[in-house]
Amino acid sequence: MMPQSVSALLPVLLLVFAAVLAMPALLAFVRSWKAKEDLERRLERRHARPAEPQTRNESRIGRAVIGLANRATPTNEEAVSVVRAKLILAGFTHPTAVGRYYIARIACVVLPQLALLVALPNLDGVSKQTLLMVSVGLLITGLLAPDFYVSRRTKARQQQCSAGFPDMMDLMVACVEAGLSLDASVQRVGEELELRHPIIAGHMKKLSLELRAGKARKNAWRTFADRMSIEEASSLATMLRQAEEMGTSLGQTLRVFSADMRKRRILMAEEKAMALPAKLTLPLIIFVFPVLLGVLILPAVVKVQAAL
Repeated sequence: MMPQSVSALLPVLLLVFAAVLAMPALLAFVRSWKAKEDLERRLERRHARPAEPQTRNESRIGRAVIGLANRATPTNEEAVSVVRAKLILAGFTHPTAVGRYYIARIACVVLPQLALLVALPNLDGVSKQTLLMVSVGLLITGLLAPDFYVSRRTKARQQQCSAGFPDMMDLMVACVEAGLSLDASVQRVGEELELRHPIIAGHMKKLSLELRAGKARKNAWRTFADRMSIEEASSLATMLRQAEEMGTSLGQTLRVFSADMRKRRILMAEEKAMALPAKLTLPLIIFVFPVLLGVLILPAVVKVQAAL
């Protein structure tokens, strides 16, 4: 009886043994397949990006908008430079971004007034003072809306850069300690952060192109810090300039700076956690306290009414 059971289990045992032996090969195949997909995705994105402005500009509407944007751009170079710097911080790097910004400002002022003028026959019961106040309110809103949108977008990009800066520093440390030069590390980090932190990756690619074009390293890093417009980037540019002038170890300097960035991120998280009870005080008073007061007092009010 025993040999028959062993002979019956033998194919199952052989199948399990074969599956165990084939497991490393299957895992290697899955990893290579995922790596191939990741590589193809990166190549598709890299080849698709240069063709994007051409496809946008091919349409008649796109050409008309670009022509109108060029005409709307003021001739004062100082004002244009200030607006262009503001738009670059917000991520609008197109050559006609300044003209489109002024078109948006004009549209935000004119279109609400035209809408109010069209709706004026249906507003017979509204007084003239109210219509005048509504018109002035729409005018002020139209003037402030583009700047408010650009400022919000700039702040959001800065927050994303600050959140991803420690990851960038860790990759920089890994690349430098692996034997790559600082310029090659910049290019490699820009490629690795393309999917997780695309804003930082774009800044790193611009920095790599400037370094390849022959721009001085300290000037390139200073321009990089100005484009990111965050404190961490300015500190990194200053630290690299000092390390280059004093001849200190670049890998050790980057490692210390990366550890400091990690500690700063933890301190910021702790600061937000400590500020949470103070921020919750007002919502608790407004929403929870009246409900709790009603639950506690309502039975007593009902009993008093029943007794009276």
